[in-house]
Amino acid sequence: MSGVGERAGLEPPSVLVVDLAAPAIFAGASAAGTAADADVVTDSHGLPYLPRHRIAARLRDAAVTAVRADPDLLPAAHALFGASREHGPGRILRVSHAQPPQAVRAAVAWAVEQRRGLDGGAAALVRAVTDAFTSVESGVEIDAGGAPAEARLRTVRVVTPGLRLTAALRWTRRPDPAELRCLARAALAFTQAGLKANRGRGRLDARLAADPDTDPDTAHAATLTWAGLAPGGGVREGEV
Repeated sequence: MSGVGERAGLEPPSVLVVDLAAPAIFAGASAAGTAADADVVTDSHGLPYLPRHRIAARLRDAAVTAVRADPDLLPAAHALFGASREHGPGRILRVSHAQPPQAVRAAVAWAVEQRRGLDGGAAALVRAVTDAFTSVESGVEIDAGGAPAEARLRTVRVVTPGLRLTAALRWTRRPDPAELRCLARAALAFTQAGLKANRGRGRLDARLAADPDTDPDTAHAATLTWAGLAPGGGVREGEV
């Protein structure tokens, strides 16, 4: 192999790259405490992120799909994600939160710190940061019976599409080719996160990469190689 395939064969991926293709509802508590009925989870500086436990759950569900297509991947799925939904301590993969790029986080953190001590300056900036990466949608609230509630609008804060998030991957040992293949196929099948999936919310592209600055095309090609789906390639025994 050469190029992307050669690199994929030398080292396991170190990050999961997530590109949002549609507005996403990552419900949770925000640092700014926005007034939406359903808020968005953010870090202390107001930047939205996708929590690691949600990523792990989605990847595990996607791995189930991969195992159905190739039952030989079951031991690999257990090694990666554990044998139950509790993601037990025996798994070899640890997934971090999916966050905006490091350069963005560093710049925002610096700006917020510069406003500490000013009269409400830091809090106002944190709120502005959240507003810059999200928007508020409103719709008629649905009651427990599935019917619209009269004269009641519900607001939801959504993460704007186009945002790239990266989640660091930590390995407790070097993965074998089957484990890499299973993870890569799970990443390719990981296409949605957040609430209201049936309404098209939270569509995304997830890919594996050797570093967080990898461009989308290179990450896609590397993921196909790790998955064993690249033309004439794949990760072969003895290359990892």
